[in-house]
Amino acid sequence: MKKFLLGFIIACISILLIPLVVMAFRPTNESTDNRRLAEFPSVVDADGGPNLAFFTGFESWFKDHFAFRNELIYADAKIQNDIFKVSNVDNVISGKDGWLFYTSTLKDYLGTDRLSDREIYNIAHNISIAYDYVKGKGSNFILTVPANKNTLYGEYMPYYDSLKVDTTQNTDVLAPLLEAKGIPYADLIKGFKEEDEVLYLKTDSHWSNKGAVLAYNIIMDGLGLAHDDYSQAQVTGIVGEGGDLSKMMYTFYGDKEDNPVYAIEQNYEYQGNFKSVEDGRIETKGTGENGRLLMFRDSFGNTLVPLIANEFGECFFTRENLYSLERYVEEKKPDTVIFEKVQRNIEEFITMPPIISAPVYEGAALDGPEFEDKKVADDSQVSVKPLEAAANYYEISGTVSRDMLETETEILVNVNGVTYRAYHTGEDTFCVYIKKDVLSLPADIKVFAV
Repeated sequence: MKKFLLGFIIACISILLIPLVVMAFRPTNESTDNRRLAEFPSVVDADGGPNLAFFTGFESWFKDHFAFRNELIYADAKIQNDIFKVSNVDNVISGKDGWLFYTSTLKDYLGTDRLSDREIYNIAHNISIAYDYVKGKGSNFILTVPANKNTLYGEYMPYYDSLKVDTTQNTDVLAPLLEAKGIPYADLIKGFKEEDEVLYLKTDSHWSNKGAVLAYNIIMDGLGLAHDDYSQAQVTGIVGEGGDLSKMMYTFYGDKEDNPVYAIEQNYEYQGNFKSVEDGRIETKGTGENGRLLMFRDSFGNTLVPLIANEFGECFFTRENLYSLERYVEEKKPDTVIFEKVQRNIEEFITMPPIISAPVYEGAALDGPEFEDKKVADDSQVSVKPLEAAANYYEISGTVSRDMLETETEILVNVNGVTYRAYHTGEDTFCVYIKKDVLSLPADIKVFAV
């Protein structure tokens, strides 16, 4: 009995050591979840002394690189999904018939933690400031919001239907506000809902190539620009791809999904050190007749880049979250500006509004007695500091008492006698950006809620 127990212990230890021993010959060096793998830690710190965080760093490195990591993750995913019908990773939901969904879209789907009417108004308000700036520069503008996959194909979600608390989504409330403010909006959610065909991928969070063509046409139609609609484009083949959600669950060993490939002639060239459509910045030059384009986009733009680039002479695509709008408009002098942001992230228009010099308020002067009760109390917290994301701006920010704010109350900031329209960065917070060569410090600041 003792010999059997000893042999069992030795066998277990040997199996556990295999991933470590085999690392010398076959380490895991490729990530499946869009992040950089941990590097082997140095034994010394930056000052030449012993690195006290070495073992913490070694643990992270080992977790990322041990042999057969991806194969073991795949085996675990298959067992949990096929037998227990659950996902083995927190950020993926296992749906019906092999469909996968981003967990981050669940709140939108269920209607829980929906943005308040004030916050929805703030999104429209902030976009209107950016739109007015772009229009003032003589450029065309459009906003577009790709749908969360379960917004369109919720029938493939698991049991969550019984947990829905509100069928109204943030974009349902936002769309009419954008229309009321005259902001050009390419309504992809409406456009995709009108299609009977499934145009998103089962194992990916994005649309198929055919879905990308539909989105491209809705955007270009919304801009009113001439373009090839690719209605006559031939499908030259089908590519089998593992979706981003599949890779998160199954690493590289999940099932491949068919995606059509279209015969579309490329009449542009990538500029600079182009690697892939995943690049943070992409520039193109071509023969398109619609001038220059500036597009702020996310991963949904990957399949849009080749289509849109065909229609413009020059394009600049960027994946920056905190939009350097003024900088790029001044540099690129675009004829057209596109804002594209997926449905689940539209709150970023509140938390990370585009960086432009705050527009001057064109309404009535605020020094009359009728505005005295609109002035924020002197003890309100207002800060002035350099803007970390753009060194040539100051950021003036603060908080307004909530009892002074209704759903559509606008916040104005008077700085040294000049009144500016502020971005609304929360239920009761605001900010303005002013270039350092314009603002004299210390500044006399008054804040109004009108």
